[in-house]
Amino acid sequence: MSNIKILPNWLLAYQKVDLSDDIVAGVITAILLVPQGMAYAVLAGLPPELGLYASIIPPLIYAFTGSSRTIAIGPVSVAAILVASAMISLGKVPGTAEYIADVIMLSALCGSLLIVMAFFRLGGLSNFLSHPVLNGFTSAAAIIIIISQIKNLTGLDVPRGDSVINKLSYVAENASQFNAPTFSLGLACILGLVFLKPAIEKLSTKCNIDNQHARALGRTGPLFIVVISTALVFLLKLDSYNVSTVGNIPSGFPKFSLGFIKSANITDLIPSAIIITIIAYVETVSIAKVLANRRRQKIHPNQEMMALGLSNLGSAVIGSMPIAGGFSRSMVNFTAGAKTQLASIVTALLVAVVAIWFTPYFYYMPHATLAAIIIVAVIPLIDVDAALSTWRYDKGDFSTLFITFSGVLLFDLETGLILGVLLSLGIHQWKAGHPHVAIVGRVPETEHYRNVRRHQVESWPELLLIRIDESLYFANIAYLQDVISSAVIEQPDLKHLVLICSAVNRIDHSALESLEKMTMDLKEAGITLHLAEVKGPVMDHLRQSDFLYHMQPGKIFLSTNDAVKALTI
Repeated sequence: MSNIKILPNWLLAYQKVDLSDDIVAGVITAILLVPQGMAYAVLAGLPPELGLYASIIPPLIYAFTGSSRTIAIGPVSVAAILVASAMISLGKVPGTAEYIADVIMLSALCGSLLIVMAFFRLGGLSNFLSHPVLNGFTSAAAIIIIISQIKNLTGLDVPRGDSVINKLSYVAENASQFNAPTFSLGLACILGLVFLKPAIEKLSTKCNIDNQHARALGRTGPLFIVVISTALVFLLKLDSYNVSTVGNIPSGFPKFSLGFIKSANITDLIPSAIIITIIAYVETVSIAKVLANRRRQKIHPNQEMMALGLSNLGSAVIGSMPIAGGFSRSMVNFTAGAKTQLASIVTALLVAVVAIWFTPYFYYMPHATLAAIIIVAVIPLIDVDAALSTWRYDKGDFSTLFITFSGVLLFDLETGLILGVLLSLGIHQWKAGHPHVAIVGRVPETEHYRNVRRHQVESWPELLLIRIDESLYFANIAYLQDVISSAVIEQPDLKHLVLICSAVNRIDHSALESLEKMTMDLKEAGITLHLAEVKGPVMDHLRQSDFLYHMQPGKIFLSTNDAVKALTI
């Protein structure tokens, strides 16, 4: 915990030259965050104002505790759908007081778990979720999020809690009952969000705005769509045609409360809280690393864990949902020119202004618009290119991606993620238990030794060179013995076997005992075992054992070439 600071570096060494960039970035990000925050709250089954609340206090807390200078903290799509999934699995009805109370407790549990993990310096936890697992999870979660918005996009009363297939079947069977004004408005909003971005960028460029700020402005399209669609509903009275609107949104600053402590469902919520905590942290750290690398800055994983934990506790205190670092929002903040977390402070203050004075203007905002914002925001999460690239590179990694993806769609988010992690660990263990072992020979007229299956090399009937490309321990020594046994059988004139240990960093006691037994067996067959290129730490351990004695008359050679010279005379 020694590396967790009370105040971040950006505040201790703030430069006035960064002020204008931070203010501009804060304003642009706020324009995106207002509609997006409300949309993600609705996605989580919460009143839209809670999305605004989660965009005020948590970013302020993170600004003074986090190590990333440009990440934007607040409601995110994956955490929102995880919250909704958790609540539905517990039989809670969205929007009810009990539902909201449990979501607030989820925020508190996530925050507490993160703080405890930071205390035990578990910042490296993000390394245990492989990229294929994350790609499979986020792609499937994005599809579930899109399907979850069919109700708001079409006006159909799609049953909650059903599987993806059942929901799609329901939509197909009831397509004739689409609410035409709702569907038309939602489709128009989607098209507007897609085409408005390049249009704004092009207009900004014509107005002599630099490319960086033009791209950032292009991402503010959701606010324009919200204003236009809300005005259409009001002017054309579309609500009288059953176009669902947000309705009355309470105005005012969020109230601070510790009432969530009285929740009676803590035990039921813990499993979901653990999943949300892990995903929120991994997503936040991944984004923070990407942005930090672009400016040659550094983040501290334990600091991030503590900051995210405090931010989630802050979200609970103001009665809102779990939060994390949002990719699209952070990219807007970054490309808009944010230099420090002052940009996030500006964003939070502007969102607070909206929450206090401007929420009545959202009365006629259609749910179809929020659905469109969510759909357009999560479509990039369906990463087909990553799946194809994984398939071409490693079929084992692709299997973890596919199982995670399928598990999320066929079962639920938690089950899919757990299946992917277990399979990923299983494949890793299998690979560790089957290390790459190569029979090598000498490249003619050189001192280089390469795999006989890949290169034209010299070999000798009385000498066998085997390179081990992994440390040796209890789980993989049996595989090495099998490889050696097969190789020995194929060379009836063999007298010397050399194990090249250039990649061996450690030999555990179980592997050492197996090597000793193998040495004895080889001696009985008239074969002497030698070692070459043994690393210092490994040699230190061998000297503390009886292995070198049992190896005699076998020798330890400094290099493979030395072994060949000595044993082929």
